Amino acid sequence: MEEKIREELYSKLESEFDSYKKELETLTSKEIIDKSYETTMKEELMCLFYPESQRYDLDEIKALKNEKNSLETLYQGWMDSDLNINQLLEDNTDEIVAELAEEYKTKQSKKKAKER
Repeated sequence: MEEKIREELYSKLESEFDSYKKELETLTSKEIIDKSYETTMKEELMCLFYPESQRYDLDEIKALKNEKNSLETLYQGWMDSDLNINQLLEDNTDEIVAELAEEYKTKQSKKKAKER
């Protein structure tokens, strides 16, 4: 029964996301681009609720499933939060750039060694 409820919630979220995408089809290209962040975040939020996920307990799943527009509720909750996605991006980018710089230095050292 628990698995069925999780599947029902995920199906509901998918249906809401599909409806959202259909609404996007009525917009201009600029309006669609302006909504790209919302689209991405809604898709990511939806992924948190794969039926196989045990991240949320059954009461939490039922409560969310009971919402009229669950996906919009999740998105608005994200937008109202004080969390900053930029910090995650900065941390990840710092790691990538540091790794690239280290690889570059190694390549330059090898290149100089060959030139000698």
